[in-house]
Amino acid sequence: ELRAFAGNFLISTGANEFAERYTTCHFDIPMRNCDITIDDILIVESGKLVGPLG
Repeated sequence: ELRAFAGNFLISTGANEFAERYTTCHFDIPMRNCDITIDDILIVESGKLVGPLG
C-alpha cells in the first residue's frame, strides 16, 4: 500500500467484518503533515513520528 508509510495517517471507513459491519462502500483517506495523539501521548507531529516510535 503506497499510502501507508511512517508518519502518514490513514483513515478508513466502510466495512469491518470483525465488528459485523458490512457496507457496499469503502473509503481510505490518507492524511499527511498532521498531529496524532493516542491516550494524550503525541505519536505523530507534523507528519513525523516522535516519542518512542520516532
